[in-house]
Amino acid sequence: MHARNTRLIAHIDLPGGGQVWVEGTTLFVGHMKNPNGTSIIDVRDPKKPELLATVPMPEGWHSHKVRVANGVMIVNHERFGQGSPDFGGGLGIYDVSTPAKPRLLTKWKTAGKGVHRYSFDGRYAYISPTVEGYVGNICMILDLANPAKPAEVGRWWIPGQWAAGGEPYPWAEYAEPRCH
Repeated sequence: MHARNTRLIAHIDLPGGGQVWVEGTTLFVGHMKNPNGTSIIDVRDPKKPELLATVPMPEGWHSHKVRVANGVMIVNHERFGQGSPDFGGGLGIYDVSTPAKPRLLTKWKTAGKGVHRYSFDGRYAYISPTVEGYVGNICMILDLANPAKPAEVGRWWIPGQWAAGGEPYPWAEYAEPRCH
């Protein structure tokens, strides 16, 4: 491997890494495959990265996306294969003010596969969940002013996705819409 004007200074083994988020001197990695849900790594000394904690995921689920702001970490919970419906899709919302000790504040649940992509600005989470009564993923906004009690403050979907509302679905021969 060669990259111009860069050099490798350290390495840490993390199987199946997905999204990477840096917050200060802490690196957060969402993994594509369980049991490695999210890894939290101290990179204060870039030459000696140290694994601080791992938030595991059960078989058939993953949390390959991670965002952090104001000491709050949000990870997606999305079915990946034959995940047990008992776990349920949605978001895991954690207090990571002490990164070595992530503490689950709440699990926000949704129907179906769960949440795929999202963004988090420290107050609002802009998410793409599967929701009861809709076809595919829609867009939703959650207010996390109190991260332990997320509140839906908005949603949008492509006309035709709201099957429970009687909207005609014009894309039967195509893949389900995924607003994200």
